[in-house]
Amino acid sequence: MKLDNILNESRAWRRVEVDLAAEGDVLSSPGKVFTGRVVNIHPDGACFTASTELKAGDVLSLRIELPVMGKLEVRIKVVWAEYFKAAASYRVGGKFEGIDGQEKDKFLRYYHLKIMSSLGG
Repeated sequence: MKLDNILNESRAWRRVEVDLAAEGDVLSSPGKVFTGRVVNIHPDGACFTASTELKAGDVLSLRIELPVMGKLEVRIKVVWAEYFKAAASYRVGGKFEGIDGQEKDKFLRYYHLKIMSSLGG
């Protein structure tokens, strides 16, 4: 992707396509768990698939496996969720609520590496 395309994107942050294993707990519904795949990330949140129904407003503990860097655990609030019948899973968009310190540094390093690799750098 060219730099001018990144600068012209209307969102605050560019979404970066990924394919990362994920699992989590629905903190707002104790005992409810899910598995899935993260499909894109940005500094404020992520889009992922989920094996279990999630709804806007749900608060999650999301664990993402980052290549080489290991597991990242973040608190995320579901902004939107939609069921995809063909895939028999839910597509979910969420905003990070709890990511700080070492976890934030790890995530931002990974995000930066993905941006650079998409620019050919």
